[in-house]
Amino acid sequence: MIDFTDAQIEQMIVHKVGNKHREESNVVSTELTYVYDDLKKLLLKYFGKSFLNLTETYHFVHDIELKYNAISGVSSGIFADSGSFLINSVNILNHLFEQSNHPHIKSGELFICLFSDLTYQNDYVKALGIFKSESKDAFIKLKEESNKISVDKEAGISIKKLDKGCIIINTEHEDGYRVFSVDNNRYDTEYWKSNFLNIDLIHDDNFSTQTYLDLCKTFASEVVAENVGKKGQVDFLNETVKYFEKNEVIDTEDFTDTLFGSEETKNSFNEFKKQYEEANNFEFSNNFERSETVYKKQKRKFKNFIQLDTNIQIKLDFNNPESTEKFIEKGYDEEKEMHYYKVFFNTEI
Repeated sequence: MIDFTDAQIEQMIVHKVGNKHREESNVVSTELTYVYDDLKKLLLKYFGKSFLNLTETYHFVHDIELKYNAISGVSSGIFADSGSFLINSVNILNHLFEQSNHPHIKSGELFICLFSDLTYQNDYVKALGIFKSESKDAFIKLKEESNKISVDKEAGISIKKLDKGCIIINTEHEDGYRVFSVDNNRYDTEYWKSNFLNIDLIHDDNFSTQTYLDLCKTFASEVVAENVGKKGQVDFLNETVKYFEKNEVIDTEDFTDTLFGSEETKNSFNEFKKQYEEANNFEFSNNFERSETVYKKQKRKFKNFIQLDTNIQIKLDFNNPESTEKFIEKGYDEEKEMHYYKVFFNTEI
């Protein structure tokens, strides 16, 4: 994760990138942007807040050889010689313009920044930021005159949300640096990450934690729920949460031994995992350290309730998974010809 608290903007420039498909021209700045203190605080907030909780880390890749990745090469040039920042910012602009060849892609302002003292893995590092602003918000402008206050409407960039951006950390150069990316306008999913940046996920502990929990969530909804019902689905997710809560290092073989009581269900999960790997073109690590940040984020996405067609919802507590097993029973009423859940308790709270 990255932290902008002590970050400084060493150099910044703003260009405007057009849409090549619509034959729009770029607007190229010939001078760096002066950033005074109050503006710097505002810009760091605007650039930084979209990256605060990101756990997915990328690196630059290329089908032939890494040196042919355009943005990786430009980044290397800027990190090696900050005097090349202006000319290389134009190279970034032109490369983005070449990828802007779809009618849905919006033109917008392109902010390019060279940061120092950005915190990454508890170290101060240099970083390159590339941010594209596409959306404009309307705002009211007031002008005080001698005997009245006039009101006018203007449009500008909202600092509430960054449209697109990436942070390139000056580390692990030989492995394509370390890159964080956001894209909040997903009208073309290939445009930013694939065509412009050409980045791929790094298979670290964050990645392993997220994908393994996603595997379990998908298995619960597609297999467990179909075979043993919604309560079984929630029970399985409960057990998954309990295992991750107790183990800082996840041993995937021990996980299956712990959660599945029979060879049949274990084999079913392993086969599902194999299909998941093939569909996503990677293999799970046999052991990985649990990423606490990712675990807590993914845990919130787990479905911990049973929704019934009678407009009743039974919510279960992942922090006390034993309660589900002890105090809820499922049955079938022959007279009403309906399923039911029986819930045991001592007092209402």
